[in-house]
Amino acid sequence: MSKIQWLIFLALVIGISWLVAKIASKFKVPKIPCVALVTGGVKSGKSTLSVYMAIQTYNRVHRRWKIRVFFQELLHKPFDEEPLLYSNIPLAVPYVPITLDLLQRKVRPRYGSVAYVNEASLLADQMLSLKKDDTNERLTLFNKLFGHETIGGVLIYDTQCVADVHYAVRRSLSSYIYVHHLEKRIPFFLIAQVREERYSDDRGVINAYNEDVEESLKKVLIPKRVWKKFDAYCFSCLTDGLPVSDSVIEDCVDLKAREIVSFREYKTLMQKENKQ
Repeated sequence: MSKIQWLIFLALVIGISWLVAKIASKFKVPKIPCVALVTGGVKSGKSTLSVYMAIQTYNRVHRRWKIRVFFQELLHKPFDEEPLLYSNIPLAVPYVPITLDLLQRKVRPRYGSVAYVNEASLLADQMLSLKKDDTNERLTLFNKLFGHETIGGVLIYDTQCVADVHYAVRRSLSSYIYVHHLEKRIPFFLIAQVREERYSDDRGVINAYNEDVEESLKKVLIPKRVWKKFDAYCFSCLTDGLPVSDSVIEDCVDLKAREIVSFREYKTLMQKENKQ
């Protein structure tokens, strides 16, 4: 090759490397601690990201277990426990349902296992702390000692609001992943727009940034096949059998709201005073 060809080749290598680095800087590989939490608005994609993280983490852990077992078999050593994937919602992969006995530490998960809890505040919200039995202590020990109990396992929660989750979860966090939205425009892949937030339960979110939130988002690439692993509307079965509200009002003339639909009984509304 001539010097000019070498220079062109070198320029191409530098240009491609710069482009790859530029693209890579926009993407994020989530770093998953022992106890992790993903949050975001309703149907923002937090469950999609959480399920993906849980399954990917478990697959990685299980591959390592297979390698260890291979060498343990060669050396005629006892096998390690096979790690399992635990979940409180159905998954289209082998999993073990999470039970209250597991959460209360009456039974234990397999060593090295991965656990996923969907909608954590439904499992244990902040008001549960008012209970007078030993539930709070058991939940605190479950979260604080999960890494010890599983010998290095991973516990992943998702929720719409960090403040609504039981303090046993919040006080086990130093950070969480916030999902702003999910992009679906790329064939075969989803892009979760996320931000990692540092967290302290006494002071809340301790990140400080001045720019628009979308300017600080990172992208997480997720294969669309993750949607085949779980049902994003799995709790719809709790209301599917109810009567449907479908009383449509057409050509409404009076656009005044004559009442307030509320669980609260307002005692000072003018409408009520006129009726009396």
